[in-house]
Formats: sequence, C-alpha cells, structure tokens
Amino acid sequence: MEVLLSFFIVAALSVTFVDGAGYLQVRPPTLGQCYYEDINTAHFSYNRTFCEGPAYWCQIHICWITCGSNKRQSPINIDTRKTQFRLLPMPKFYNLHKRVPATIKNNGHAPEFNVVQTKNNKDRIILSNVPGRPKDKKYVFAQLHVHFGRDETQGSEHCIDNIFKPMEAHLVFYDLDYGNIGDARSKKDGLVGLGVMVEVRGKPQKPTVCKNGRKCKPRFAKRFSDLMEKYYEQVRCFPLEQYRDYINNDRFGFLGEEYCGGTLSQNYIQNRCKKDPDDNSLKVQVTEGLSPKDVLPYDTDLFYTYGGSLTTPPCYETVQWIVYRCPITVSSQAFNMLQFVEDSQKDELIKLGVRRPIQKNRKVTVYSSF
Repeated sequence: MEVLLSFFIVAALSVTFVDGAGYLQVRPPTLGQCYYEDINTAHFSYNRTFCEGPAYWCQIHICWITCGSNKRQSPINIDTRKTQFRLLPMPKFYNLHKRVPATIKNNGHAPEFNVVQTKNNKDRIILSNVPGRPKDKKYVFAQLHVHFGRDETQGSEHCIDNIFKPMEAHLVFYDLDYGNIGDARSKKDGLVGLGVMVEVRGKPQKPTVCKNGRKCKPRFAKRFSDLMEKYYEQVRCFPLEQYRDYINNDRFGFLGEEYCGGTLSQNYIQNRCKKDPDDNSLKVQVTEGLSPKDVLPYDTDLFYTYGGSLTTPPCYETVQWIVYRCPITVSSQAFNMLQFVEDSQKDELIKLGVRRPIQKNRKVTVYSSF
C-alpha cells in the first residue's frame, strides 16, 4: 500500500521533522523512548526485549515504517532446497586493482568504512553486470561494514540452510545515476549489497559444501584483518559527551503499528526524512585506502542473489543482494576488536550484537549461480 503522507496526516499524528536521509549519520544515545518525532534523535536498538528493538523499528519514527514490510525485507535464510539455479551474469568490477581513499567512523551502532567520493570514474571502483539489474547499470563502491551477534555461532545476518557464520561483511554500492549513497538508497534498485560470510581463523568451522559437491576454500583476508585490528581500536570509544543535548529530552509518544509496512513517497523522503550532516571530527583517515578485494572470497562465481532491503532503519526495499557461498577468515584479534567497540550507550557491541533477525517475507525468490 502506497502511503503518501500529507501534511494533514502529519498534523494528525503531531509529528515534526527535520532534514536527513534515513540511517547514514551517527545513531545518537537512546532517550529510552518507543517513538521519536525528530529524525536526528531517533534511536534504534538490537535489544529484542525493548520497544526500540528490531520488532518495533517501524514504530519508532514515521520515516522507518518500511521496516515493518513483509515483501522483501532483509536478511533472510537462504534455503538451498528452494533456490532456483540460473545462468546468472557474473558481476564485473572496474578498477578493482585500485585502493580508494576512505575514512572510518563509529556511527553509534557499529564502525563503518566509507569511501571518499569523487566524480571522476577513473578514481572510482565500479560494479556492473549485476544479476537482476540492467546489464549496463553501474554501481559505485561506497561503504564497508561488518555485522556480528551476541552469540558467536549466530553472527551473520543472512544464513544458509539456517547455518550462520560468526560475522558477515557488507560491501555497499550505489547507482551511478545518483550523486551519492544518500540519494540512491531510497530509489528503486538504488543499491547493491555484497554479503561475505566471515569466520575466525583458527576456530573450527563446519566445511562449506556446495550442491555440486564443490568445497569452499576459505581465504584468510589478511588485509581486511589488519584493517579491522588497526582501525576498530581507533574508533572504539564513542564520544558520548558530544551528544549530551540529545539526552535532555523526555518527550514520549506512540506511532501505531497500522503504519508499519507502508511506503513513503520519494518526495516525502527527500523533504521530511533527512538527517543533519555528520560531525567530520568523528572520522578517521584510512591511510591504506580500501578495496573490495580486501573482503571478497576466492570463489566469487558461487553466489545467491535476491531483491531485498537495507538491514537497518529505514529498511528501504531497494537492495539487490549478492550473498557469496564461500567465506573468508580474519584473525581472532580482528574479531575481538570489533566486539569491544562501544555503541552510543557506551556499551560494548558484544552485549547486544549488531545483527537484525531473519525476516519472514511473503515471497522472495532466491537465485543461485551454481
């Protein structure tokens, strides 16, 4: 159902807004509320027993109502008995040999690497030939982040035949037709997400075997492991003192669940769901630069793909997911550095994890390349 929220409805809900586009900026500390009027103070949590938790994301702010959809929300369990084999096009990378300038920041719910954007395609890493998208469509590498759980055995967001890995790395690309990831993320087919399962080196894991009997050979992603060890330590502490003004707010309210699963118009998103710009002081320069090669597995020809969504608010259903069958490994030190990064409550991430639960959709078709 298309929900075109007019000013009349907004007034009826007593909601006020400021500019910003979903969850690109820092997640502020919680106010302990179940509903927020200001997108800049809106807070979501991975605490499944609290009203800011994943089951209630669609009720926290009107701009996040898509989180309650049952159409194509991510992540999902990839049931290999139901996947459909197709002779899928192999994704192609342009400039994959390059290392592009990047920064890292603690965004309040996880550390994330962001590519410093340029308008010169010669200096960009571009993805094309994406399954499920027009062959000539091009997507720009923009972001890298990692999800994990409270329980090491259930850390990845996607799972394959109900089997999770300790972590899952997401490489995010946006449609070249848009100026940046913020403009593209709400647009139809605006994003491509590459999901890579991540294991911890030296810890026993069940071997990954494909339907054709071919075994995966996990690659030790040394460059990525080194980046995790070095930079997660540098952004480990969340600067809570910079967000004291957010805490001096005790307004409570409620957004009815009847809005959950609705779709906001593009005009509404652009004018009412944008957040204020980040404080650049939170960013740390990644001197080595960044490349998808740091994270990609050996067997990039083995993957699943489906049309899904962002896995954090605003949960826009605009992502073509490519989930690789074969994992990579990183050092135990890299994993530990991630676990002990602080969130915007000054709690270590290991307390709640950084993983949205598996979503139940009416019908999502998953295709496999093998």
